[in-house]
Amino acid sequence: MIKVQHGQDNPQSLYILDATCEVVGNAEVLPNPTDSDSETRRSSSNFLRADWTAFIQQHITNKSVSPLLTHLKWAHFEEYDKGISRFWLKRIEFEGDLGFMKRTVAERYVLACVIGNGVSGCWMSTAEMAQESAGLASRIEGTSRKAPEINLFLPAHHHVESVHFTTAKHILLHPAIAVIQTLSREYYILRDNGMEIGCEEDGVRGVWMHLLRCTNKGLPLWTA
Repeated sequence: MIKVQHGQDNPQSLYILDATCEVVGNAEVLPNPTDSDSETRRSSSNFLRADWTAFIQQHITNKSVSPLLTHLKWAHFEEYDKGISRFWLKRIEFEGDLGFMKRTVAERYVLACVIGNGVSGCWMSTAEMAQESAGLASRIEGTSRKAPEINLFLPAHHHVESVHFTTAKHILLHPAIAVIQTLSREYYILRDNGMEIGCEEDGVRGVWMHLLRCTNKGLPLWTA
């Protein structure tokens, strides 16, 4: 939970995801987790959805609650573990602390790339998010709804093949930047929260080059 203040307004308490810093709702607005479906589908920047309310309350009262990634759904289960290449995960097991860091960054990227409705906005089932990702109608009518649970869905084009902290020539990237290899392309991301800041075709975006003092290839200016 964080507190933010805009100008002279009163401070506002917000719940955020630890891994990505994305806001999930206002900490001062706590609906009943058993609210009706119409309530769980409300979309407001100040509203903490019933699924997140239940999840947070479980964490407050029960220290053995499963990690957030256990709510993730993804395609090609045989090849990917929580959206990350099983082959690559096996390979980095032998890299010690470096391998652990790479896996952590990969998991942050995965959480940063789930369909937006998994985190905020109207609640959607995994099937609805999968259909929306495929460009199909997202609403599935005529199905009964139970008390909502957190559903996180990762589109296949964000499945992680590998994570790199160096260039192809083994030059160290800026310490705030990592490169994510997916099936379709490479992305430059922030190591701390998995946020995309560029891609292989265009390089790091200008605003991030300025903020981080790096080149468009993700190299620190002090060594470039």
